[in-house]
Amino acid sequence: MSLPTPPSKIKVYLLTGFLGAGKTTVLNGLLKAKKDEENIIIENEFGKVSIDAHLVETRYCSLFEMNNGCICCSLDNELVETLASILNADVQPDNLFIEASGVADPGSIIALFRKEEVANFFQLQQVVAVVDTTVVEDWIEEIPEVSRQLATADLIVLNKKSQVAPSYLSSLTQLMQSINSLATVLASDHGHIPHDLFTQAKKTWDPAISTYEIAAKPQQHPLKSMLFEVETPIDREILLSQLTLTFFLSYHQLYRMKGLVWLSDSPQPHIVQTHGRQVHIAPLEGESKLPYPKSQLIFIGKGLERKSLQKIINKVLATKQLR
Repeated sequence: MSLPTPPSKIKVYLLTGFLGAGKTTVLNGLLKAKKDEENIIIENEFGKVSIDAHLVETRYCSLFEMNNGCICCSLDNELVETLASILNADVQPDNLFIEASGVADPGSIIALFRKEEVANFFQLQQVVAVVDTTVVEDWIEEIPEVSRQLATADLIVLNKKSQVAPSYLSSLTQLMQSINSLATVLASDHGHIPHDLFTQAKKTWDPAISTYEIAAKPQQHPLKSMLFEVETPIDREILLSQLTLTFFLSYHQLYRMKGLVWLSDSPQPHIVQTHGRQVHIAPLEGESKLPYPKSQLIFIGKGLERKSLQKIINKVLATKQLR
């Protein structure tokens, strides 16, 4: 099927969160902030009848419901067909909001939007994980999908903050930052978050900030961020193969990886990151915060062992350098 090229890419916002966390409330707030733009929603509820669709306020031009199963299980079928339908519509939307099922693994959804044939039309702006502050620690222990939702988020919303003590909210905020040092953590009630978070340009990742946050916060929880620094350029092909193999074999405990690296075959720094089981390496846009040849890689997962990851890092160090 030939698809029309839109004048500009459609902005995509992915909302994740376990059942009852408050995703639909957050979505209504986003729709209010974007009320003067053309909005389309994809609702994915695990079950034959969608209840959330009735709770979404009518600040959108179209709503697609996917109730035949978890959205992450049908990436090559219903979701792709839905995206094609959106592109073939008479009026192109400005924004696409995806409210994923509470049991969805967002890594697979993110990976889809990183594929060239999809990225030519859609731009993934932000991944938002909404959590219930009253139960999230129990969920992390008991429900693997919650851990993945936290690990892949750009923004973690600690919803229902008034239902917990301020001291606990503070410690929970620190826990979220130690789990995912790449994300912004924000406490809220009734899903209310500052709308300018979604109108501002996406910030360039600064590894120096992530490094400070990982070093400054205790890493006692089994779900955590782990930082590695190297002073030797990295072999691109070995890095790609090692990370691909590692995430394929250890996907049950290794959820996300992001790094700013100097490669042995290029004079400019690159961003390396994983989306689901896929590994992507691309030149850094803008000036590097790290001097050559210093590289930093951050892994997020549950029960990570530094020795095992260090062996992988050691394998990717280049024996020959461009400079």
